[in-house]
Amino acid sequence: MPLKPGDRLGPYAIVAPIGAGGMGEVYKARDTRLNRDVAVKILPDHLARDPQALARFRREAEAVAALSHPNVLVLYDVGEAEGFDYAVMELLEGETLRDRLSRGPIAWRKVAELGAAMAQGLAAAHSKGIVHRDLKPGNLFLTADGRVKILDFGLAQVRSAPQASDETATIPEANPQVMGTIGYMSPEQVRGEKAEAASDIFSLGCVLYEMVTGQRAFRGNSATETMAAILKEDPAPVADSGKISPPELDRVIERCLAKNPAQRFHSAHDLAFALSTFSSAAGEPKTFAPAGRRRMWMVAALALVVLLTAAAGVYYWSNRGGDTIDSLAVLPFASGSADDDWLSDGITETLINSLSGLPHLKVMSRSAVFRYKGKDPNPRSAGRELGVRAVLMGRLAQRGDNLSVSVELVNAADNSQIWGERYNRKLADALAVEQDIANQISGHLRARLSAAEKKQMSRGQTGNPEAYQLYLKGRYYTAKFDTANLNKGLDYFRQAIALDPNYALAYDGLCYYYQLVEDMYFPVAEVMPKAKEAAQKALAIDEGIAESHVQMGNMYVMYDFDWAASEREYKRAIALSPDYAPAHEYYGWVLTVLGRYDEAVAQGRRAEALDPTSTEIAGTLGWWLYMAHRYDGAVAELSKCLDLDPDYTYCGWLIGQAYAQQGRMDKASAALDKVLKIDPGWSFALTDAARLKVLAGPRAEAQRQLEQVLARAKTGHISKFGLATVYAALGDRARSLDLLEQAYEERAPMIAFLRSDPELDSLRGEPRFQQLLKKLNLAGAQP
Repeated sequence: MPLKPGDRLGPYAIVAPIGAGGMGEVYKARDTRLNRDVAVKILPDHLARDPQALARFRREAEAVAALSHPNVLVLYDVGEAEGFDYAVMELLEGETLRDRLSRGPIAWRKVAELGAAMAQGLAAAHSKGIVHRDLKPGNLFLTADGRVKILDFGLAQVRSAPQASDETATIPEANPQVMGTIGYMSPEQVRGEKAEAASDIFSLGCVLYEMVTGQRAFRGNSATETMAAILKEDPAPVADSGKISPPELDRVIERCLAKNPAQRFHSAHDLAFALSTFSSAAGEPKTFAPAGRRRMWMVAALALVVLLTAAAGVYYWSNRGGDTIDSLAVLPFASGSADDDWLSDGITETLINSLSGLPHLKVMSRSAVFRYKGKDPNPRSAGRELGVRAVLMGRLAQRGDNLSVSVELVNAADNSQIWGERYNRKLADALAVEQDIANQISGHLRARLSAAEKKQMSRGQTGNPEAYQLYLKGRYYTAKFDTANLNKGLDYFRQAIALDPNYALAYDGLCYYYQLVEDMYFPVAEVMPKAKEAAQKALAIDEGIAESHVQMGNMYVMYDFDWAASEREYKRAIALSPDYAPAHEYYGWVLTVLGRYDEAVAQGRRAEALDPTSTEIAGTLGWWLYMAHRYDGAVAELSKCLDLDPDYTYCGWLIGQAYAQQGRMDKASAALDKVLKIDPGWSFALTDAARLKVLAGPRAEAQRQLEQVLARAKTGHISKFGLATVYAALGDRARSLDLLEQAYEERAPMIAFLRSDPELDSLRGEPRFQQLLKKLNLAGAQP
């Protein structure tokens, strides 16, 4: 029988009923010990004597007790009294998402914000081996202060739970092994298969779809029809609902709803990151071309890249032996609209990569030329600054169903035009044009290029036009290197791979993404195995890609701590492409790790000579000098980097460290404050800012800064290596060494620099520090 006001369950006095459902009754109660209001959940009479229902009730308590996350309902207590098993939880004020949706759909930006919070709560559960299995609007609560809480883990699957209970039926008209709520179950749940984390992602996709459109993703006249729709049908496109939503958000939802679990987001953490890019973006969604037109745009772009490569190649070969153009810069193509930047940037980058395959032709890298984007540079000045003999420039525009591109190759010595052309192509004829252009290229270059040279020009490419488009977008967004855009790049790379599983450069891009975010935004264990897998896949498809050998070398340095293997990979990349600047840049990594500082700096200088305007190379060279304890040289290089790009956070972070070692604390603080203003979530900048407070500020202020970082670590990722440097500055050697040992066990990339990092100089005489060096095979003379 139901409880009445005044009834007591142990120390909890019942105040009033809140609600009841098939899995329990919930009451508002007063905790007489702590003098606070709580929610108490009990089993209804008809389930109290059911062993399976009781097992589910206890399993929910076990699941919630294992979690501590702001987006998961907090469990305070469990007990048994007056014949009732009860669970005591925080009392929430607000409404369920089901109640909110009864008033209509939700604005897309709010959907992204709430969805990111829901996904973060799921990620916390999944990290503990807990799968919810019944995610739906009724189990999601919107608090009065704007937060979201995941409720009701009654069907949760916990690793320690008895497997027999997973087979319990809860739905009429259905397979007796099916568990969940009709309309929100994943295809694997409908089939009675074991539900993994990907199942929760599908259910959340159903919730997001309903939040945006106001309609359920899967509907039928009966449970059986709805379940059949989940298995066989795709929901109507979000755009058909008439609700405003950016296509990228629509694609996120579509990906959640993929029938194949492997095609959904790899983790709830990835989904949260993808949704956070929308909730943090400014402005309203832009108007996008229909999907069919976007595909035609991309095909035409691919055709033009091939054509322009052919034209430049023909000119290069026709002049070989005379006044040879032996160095070239492809400046960023201009576009008629900011919406087309991904296309113009993609054409530029693909031309750079393709032309780099021509033997005896030096082509400036992307990082060198993109500082000219949007500046309409003078070809002669650009050529002089970049140290090249010729400059390729272009502009594209769309007019109706036509794509118009004008392009010219300019002699940098006197600004004279070597060659120019305007191309107008009907988008509807793009596929036929692309094939014709490919045939022309083959005819022009067959007599002049060896088979091996032809192959080198097309290393890692795809024959799938749509995959190419997605890859271009992946490179475009990932290169922005900020929280709002990184995961857009990740999603595009994954979509490209889904369309062409043998697209080597897409795997290379995927690896690049994971290397950017490891231990700065995400735990190492979450991303580095994925990075290594992507690099291995790229090389398995095409062993001759210099870029992928560099990525593999990075893996050996940052994750495997295999110094000999990393050096071998970098040398292989240099052998394949001697003028590929990043191969020399990153070879300096392992040389610095091993304490071979002069060699590292020499490789950095070689990279800088090949790519003199690259901010990344200038920054990395500055880092090697910093690790070598050559702080004046480091500041000089990093200042050069910031002259090229004052807002480049990587260099701003590094120069802050170098200033600190020089004792120039005001400059160090200013540099790090600027970095955190641009990217407030960057783990290393946060810990270094705290370290500066320790070194320069009053002890109390330093302690407050450290407490803020530790609080951040409870809800986001903070590098243990970075924290170790803070405790080293505090003089707490034991705590610092504890964190360094944890960083080693977690394979944190920065632990590779244990031997060199100046911030750890105070620990070098400690036996535990020396033992760590032995584990890393780095024992020996100290810097």
